[in-house]
Amino acid sequence: MNSLLSLRFEAREGRTVLRLDSQQPPWRVVRAFPNSCGEALIHLHNVSGGVLTNDDLRLQVDVGPEARAQITTAGATRVYRSRAAGATARQQNVVTVRERGLLEYVPDALIPYAGSRFEQSTAIEVLDQATLFWWDLVAPGREAAGEIFAYDVLSSSLDLRVDGVPAAAERFVLEPRRRHPASAARLGNFRYFASLYVCRSGFGRPAWLELEAQLGAIAEELSSPGDVLWGVSTLAASGLVVRGIAREGRQLARGMPVFWTAAKWSLCGRVAVIPRKIN
Repeated sequence: MNSLLSLRFEAREGRTVLRLDSQQPPWRVVRAFPNSCGEALIHLHNVSGGVLTNDDLRLQVDVGPEARAQITTAGATRVYRSRAAGATARQQNVVTVRERGLLEYVPDALIPYAGSRFEQSTAIEVLDQATLFWWDLVAPGREAAGEIFAYDVLSSSLDLRVDGVPAAAERFVLEPRRRHPASAARLGNFRYFASLYVCRSGFGRPAWLELEAQLGAIAEELSSPGDVLWGVSTLAASGLVVRGIAREGRQLARGMPVFWTAAKWSLCGRVAVIPRKIN
């Protein structure tokens, strides 16, 4: 199914309002909820229950000047088994955060089911004095069903630009039947992996090195050899990335907000509010 969800956030009289430019099934957004720090929180719903064979889902997000938005999911993103040989489900994310805007993208985990094929691409543009927090957490499959790295293909690309300058380019393709993720050269004994991109336009490299050291100390404190490992590194421009691998998903789910909270306070002087879920 081809589907477009186009979201626009605008600052109006000291608050952020949501404009829905397009909302096609299976995407669904009910409304924006103000959180305790003034961000407009929305929940992405997939009324199909997950990503299906041949789905082509497009998400467009435009955060306007001075607007502050927080996006989460109503639950984990489930990628179902491909029902046709070679069929690949796709999701494309195109994001712009404009002058002095703020976007926090904090979804639940991506769970690729056995036999699934999924390709995700993300392009993000951060403009003058805008701020971005963008995280992803990927599960090995449905552990309770014994599906550990039983999917066919999982691929992802991310391109991040800050004030028109390339800051990060990430690519990975996992094909467990050809190259198993549990090999020593890949994840080894770990099963889950996550990343958190932190960007703000206008900050110089000394400030990023200082934040890298601060988050690096947190990474060392939260890491436990054999269970969970964290690392932090600066980007080519105006940002840094936090990465984690773990044997259990909850270890990453607990750690990501710790880095997000510290980074947001350092960059914005604002508290990070965990999004409340709705049913």
